[in-house]
Amino acid sequence: MPMQVIPLSEAKAKLSHYAQRCHKEPIIVTVNGRPAFQMVPLHEDDDLVDRLIENHPGFRRLLKERLKGPAISAPEVLRRL
Repeated sequence: MPMQVIPLSEAKAKLSHYAQRCHKEPIIVTVNGRPAFQMVPLHEDDDLVDRLIENHPGFRRLLKERLKGPAISAPEVLRRL
């Protein structure tokens, strides 16, 4: 699949164009000549809330802290509810 690499200034100037284009091919945006991010389309069945939560730095930090602690079984979770 072809890929397009564009500078941030062009992405900002033609955002609507690239918002549509990223559905057809990957769009890599550069900052000062270095790849910085990829424009990724959302699809109808994507859960935006899940995406926002899983990419939130505070949530990731909390999850890492919780995974270090003791685990409890599913039946124990249900009992505590």
